[in-house]
Amino acid sequence: MPYISYMDKGIQKYFKLAEDKMTVFGREDHVNFQICNDSRISREHFGIGKEDNDIFVIVDLGASNGTYLNDRKIEANSTVQLKDGDKITAGHHNFGFFVNIVKENHEDAVSDVLKQMKNGKGYNTIMSEILGTPKKDKPKL
Repeated sequence: MPYISYMDKGIQKYFKLAEDKMTVFGREDHVNFQICNDSRISREHFGIGKEDNDIFVIVDLGASNGTYLNDRKIEANSTVQLKDGDKITAGHHNFGFFVNIVKENHEDAVSDVLKQMKNGKGYNTIMSEILGTPKKDKPKL
């Protein structure tokens, strides 16, 4: 189950990628992963999708400021195969692509949950993010 990792207010979070369609990242309301408050993000910045051979790819959707994979700019409208641990940069945001998520340190995982709850996030919301249970709200940065 592939995921994108990202930081939100100092907390590491994970977003489960769809396996049946392209996940679009950008500024617009209609995208799957909305990135707000970053003038360097295009309306539809980049997408991640699964090809027939079970390989995930990233495509820059013609973003004005480009999309970077492991610090190398992706050519507009071209697809590049993703590998576990790849770093994606769009605007001022960094993302990690992971095939599976495994927390190395259980104390860190518990600490993350407690920190989120202290900041006002509900238990059900936290658990749905951890387990990848679909929520009505899409993530916003």
